[in-house]
Amino acid sequence: MLIYLDANIVQYCADYADFVYGLDGAPQPPNRNLQIELHALSEIVELAVFAEMQDLDHRWDIAAPTHLLDELWRGRPSEDQLATYRSLRDAWHDIGIEKHGSSDPEVVDRAQRRLARLKLKHPPDTLHLAEAVAMRAAWFLTCDKEILSKTRKKTTQPGVIEGMTVARPSELLARMRFDRVFGLRVDPISSNHSIHGTPTQSVELSLFSRYEQGACSPRKR
Repeated sequence: MLIYLDANIVQYCADYADFVYGLDGAPQPPNRNLQIELHALSEIVELAVFAEMQDLDHRWDIAAPTHLLDELWRGRPSEDQLATYRSLRDAWHDIGIEKHGSSDPEVVDRAQRRLARLKLKHPPDTLHLAEAVAMRAAWFLTCDKEILSKTRKKTTQPGVIEGMTVARPSELLARMRFDRVFGLRVDPISSNHSIHGTPTQSVELSLFSRYEQGACSPRKR
């Protein structure tokens, strides 16, 4: 299953990589909400790696398309942050892109026009969502308050756009479960909360093919 990490998730991970990986003495994120989300991301990775060891045929793939990498590079990243971006890019090109392919620019453009109805303030946010939709990502993880609020239509459940769930990392973690027979699974989102297209179904997760320490590591915009 393909997961698209919003730029803010990648950036926060870069600044707090030691915290995400549970290293002793790691600097703490500045607020409780961010601590919760980064801790959830850490647990997601840990569970995914455990499940991958049980079944190498399934993994999570983390998308690293050109638009996302271009935005990260434009932020004048430090050498450590650049190393993280390269790690994410290399992991994607080693395995992920072979399985999922690159997004078709025309498909991205059409998705972007459809998603203009969300009226997001920042054009790159609409582009990231559109690219994730075009790539058929199952989950779009973000901490962006505007994206979250405008995709869930005043509900407490994650929103579903064209079959893709838009959520915080903690909301994905809350729906993950490991079954000894069926492997790592995600509970479905109620169809009552779909704002476009069909709701997501309970599916077996594909696991990270290669989630190196730098693969979740960027910086705040």
